[in-house]
Amino acid sequence: MKLVVITINNLRSGGAEKQSIYLYRNLKTIYNTKLIVYYGDQKDSRMLDLLGDDLKDVIWLEGSHLSKMIYFFKMFSHSKADVCISYLATTNFINAIIGKLAGVKIRIGGIRSSRINWYKLLLQRHLHNYWLSYSVFNNNKGLQSLIKKGLIKEKSTVIFNCIDVVDFKRGFKKQEIANILSVGRFVEQKDYYTAIDVIRLLVERKLKFKYTIVGHGVLEQEIRNYISDHKIDQLVDVIIKPKDVYKYYENADIYLSTSVIEGLSNSIMEALSYSLPVVATNVGDNSYLVKEGFNGYLTNVKDVVTIADKLEILIRDAELRKVFGEAGKRHISENFSVSKFVEKYVELIESLANKWIS
Repeated sequence: MKLVVITINNLRSGGAEKQSIYLYRNLKTIYNTKLIVYYGDQKDSRMLDLLGDDLKDVIWLEGSHLSKMIYFFKMFSHSKADVCISYLATTNFINAIIGKLAGVKIRIGGIRSSRINWYKLLLQRHLHNYWLSYSVFNNNKGLQSLIKKGLIKEKSTVIFNCIDVVDFKRGFKKQEIANILSVGRFVEQKDYYTAIDVIRLLVERKLKFKYTIVGHGVLEQEIRNYISDHKIDQLVDVIIKPKDVYKYYENADIYLSTSVIEGLSNSIMEALSYSLPVVATNVGDNSYLVKEGFNGYLTNVKDVVTIADKLEILIRDAELRKVFGEAGKRHISENFSVSKFVEKYVELIESLANKWIS
């Protein structure tokens, strides 16, 4: 195979960005592989650390959209790329349209949410049905939902996100104050307002705990105001884009996710890899990560009372936190490893190559 190109919008912190790096690092041990970053000036130190020192096959694009489109057409044509893999709408468009016009034989797009806006749906459906060779979803709910909205099923598959499971041994000392953690962007779909309502209810029950929110986003000030309105400032820490987010997983005792929309949650995967019990809303493919009564609890969205009830169980029972945490780490190690993720992509590439590459 001459060349496999992976293209991503940027390398700021995010699930798609992280998965593109995992795929690039591992596919390059099998194929001639390049990673192209469309907005080359948008990069995060965490993503660069994950990428490592071998950057000779990473291309950071600059300039106007037109100049970038021309670059892709020339690069695809001159290199005679066999495969292009993209993750999000912008690079799906480039992969589908420019890739096909330039003669890329296998064009694999990516769809990463269980819900997408109507205008993105129109674009993704057209690209998937008429221009892309195949699309990879990272969650079953999104696949099922969009097939009902007209995406061709036979050109679709699910490959779950992966994670590098950390070599971290949790002490599980019984603590008087339990540390609850949430990590994610400050956007509507993460529904931190419900999380804060839950924390207020736990305060009324006179439980001893601390709550930390790690993230950033457009709703930061609104979330801070909501915390203040609930008069729980002393119990809640809001941490903005820390250099080392992983120390917060290490110091936590329980992970909380109150999202109303998810694909496959990278933050829940990270929490499980750090042996944290999880309380999460049953959205997207969270049920593939969190097994009720095994490594955590699932609730309905915005169900403040039930979420508080489940957190109270874990706050009061350090031994149960230990059991759930160890079960969660086993689950993520066995089912969401980087090796399994790459193996699925290689299987897909080889099956499509057998059809279309002589």
